Amino acid sequence: MGKATVIDMKGHLMGRVCGIVAKKLMNGENITLVRCEETNISGSFIRNKIKKLDFLRKRTLTNPGRGPFHHRAPSAMIERTLRGMVTKNARNHCKRGKVAMKRLKCYEGIPKNVEREKRLVCPSALRVLRLAPGRNYCRLGRLSHELGWKNQEIIAKLETERKERGLKYFATKKADDKLWAEAKAEAGKELSKESALLAKYGY
Repeated sequence: MGKATVIDMKGHLMGRVCGIVAKKLMNGENITLVRCEETNISGSFIRNKIKKLDFLRKRTLTNPGRGPFHHRAPSAMIERTLRGMVTKNARNHCKRGKVAMKRLKCYEGIPKNVEREKRLVCPSALRVLRLAPGRNYCRLGRLSHELGWKNQEIIAKLETERKERGLKYFATKKADDKLWAEAKAEAGKELSKESALLAKYGY
């Protein structure tokens, strides 16, 4: 398996970004979605909550253990949305779609194993570019929390810790870069003839 593309879901419209990700999965790419709780959904919060509560009522009356199973975690909601996009024509039993779903990973927050990876965005799915100014929208994290997701506070705490680690790493890197630049300048003074010769040849 190739290296996964990491997409930061913050500020993306759920339906639009899932459509792009579904296409990439079907084309054989490995995708990792992080900060799923920061995904946006168009429409006011109360409208989306009423729609979701109506959806939660749907079950098999004779045996609810048969499904449908309703997830509360944002990552699981996005995974279910994507499942409907990649296996829609075969009622979730399309072999190509099942294999595509194995190439997907969804996380709330940013776990340590992808913390240092480069995170990408999908400009054609960003709320600030695709949703008209003044239109209502809501956060998937808030919606999940009010429907029974219990880990909002834990994820917020872990995200705060991650940002603090990032600031500390950046400060250390900045200090190291400054020392390296000073060392280069000092070495350049001592080796002025050699530096002039190297500069002549473009080094």
